[in-house]
Amino acid sequence: MTASKDALEGVQQNEDFEHAATHGTYLDKEEASHLSEEHRQYLIQRHGTLDIDPLPTMSDADPYNWPTHKKVLNLAFVAFHACMCAFPASAIIPAYETIAEDLGSFFISPPNAIGSAVVVESFFKRERARYMGVWTVMLTIGIPLAPLIFGFVTTYAGYRWIYWILAIINGVQLVLYGLFGPETRFIRHGQYFKFRRIDTTPITAIAFVSPLRLAKCPCIMIPTVAYAMVFLFASVLTSVEIPQLFAEKFHFNAQQLGLQFLGLIIGSIVGEQISGYSSDLWMRARAKRIAPRRPAPEFRLWLSYFGILLTICGIVVFLVRIEQAPEGQWNVTPIIGAGIAAAGNQIVTTTLIMYAVDCYPDEAGSIGVFITFVRHVWGFIGPFWFPDMFATVGIANSAGVVVALIIGVSLFPVIFTHWRGHKMRGEMSGRM
Repeated sequence: MTASKDALEGVQQNEDFEHAATHGTYLDKEEASHLSEEHRQYLIQRHGTLDIDPLPTMSDADPYNWPTHKKVLNLAFVAFHACMCAFPASAIIPAYETIAEDLGSFFISPPNAIGSAVVVESFFKRERARYMGVWTVMLTIGIPLAPLIFGFVTTYAGYRWIYWILAIINGVQLVLYGLFGPETRFIRHGQYFKFRRIDTTPITAIAFVSPLRLAKCPCIMIPTVAYAMVFLFASVLTSVEIPQLFAEKFHFNAQQLGLQFLGLIIGSIVGEQISGYSSDLWMRARAKRIAPRRPAPEFRLWLSYFGILLTICGIVVFLVRIEQAPEGQWNVTPIIGAGIAAAGNQIVTTTLIMYAVDCYPDEAGSIGVFITFVRHVWGFIGPFWFPDMFATVGIANSAGVVVALIIGVSLFPVIFTHWRGHKMRGEMSGRM
């Protein structure tokens, strides 16, 4: 009763009421130090060790105690849902000349936000970067995958089939979610199947804007802005300008335009191999070296530098080689540049999101909402000023503007966070 009352008071004080609820899903340090023998045997039988973080409850309904195949299946639904959030909006890219606009993006909010919370609520710390990467890479490749597929659809079946196929995919997804997509928000003593509200904490208006308060946390705000700037150029600029610049310069049809997005897809998948599984190995190696201490979240940021530099390299190649290409004579080098930038973007995406979640794991859900909100606003504004930039300084010279912005808004702030992050995190902990 006291915990519930405190949580409600936190809502009234404009704090995130989810913070208190999240603590109820696993054992805190005091509880973990007084485990019963029955609980110990349960965890050893389930996980083969007691050296797991966080320490789950003794309940089969706790997502941390789910079998791996069940966790992965649930994450697959969420990741595919994330892929589909930008899929409908970008599906019309090959048919820009036929279709004026699309309003489907109004409904993309849930899959953009829930991925980080599902990963944190289902997987232990040692495996989070790998599975967070599954969500982030699907979130990223949804944009280039759609025009690749629907370029063929537009050419051979007509643009109307874009919408038929999207409706079919979402219908199938809804059915599969309902049958095989369990809820990961676990309240102690909860059951797997129950057709009623999971969390009885009242929903208030402040809950919908509560994630925005994370802007006051430097260890969340700085990585968010750094990632948004990289995403703007490595994903938005390339995705928007490929149909605009290539159609005009090389006179491509819808199918040919769609094929240009292969570079972005391949680059994103390759980048995820570095940022996901390798990131977990990176942190585990550090943990072994400094045992029994835990590695600081800032140690993960070393990987982000590689991603930022790859993005700079890729965007320069993309813009310079497009301008240098003769009219009507296509070559693959701009697409290689876009792929390099996509790999860098994916490394930055997973690394910086995981860093923010490592700093404040109890805020994982709100962090996902906040980062995607900033990213989308940042990305939405870009196409309004890209044409003016190209017209004023030229396509190749625009690479200098892009490099300056990425260095000033992404690279230097990440270096500063790497240096001072532990202090900023400590100062904010008491104010969260």
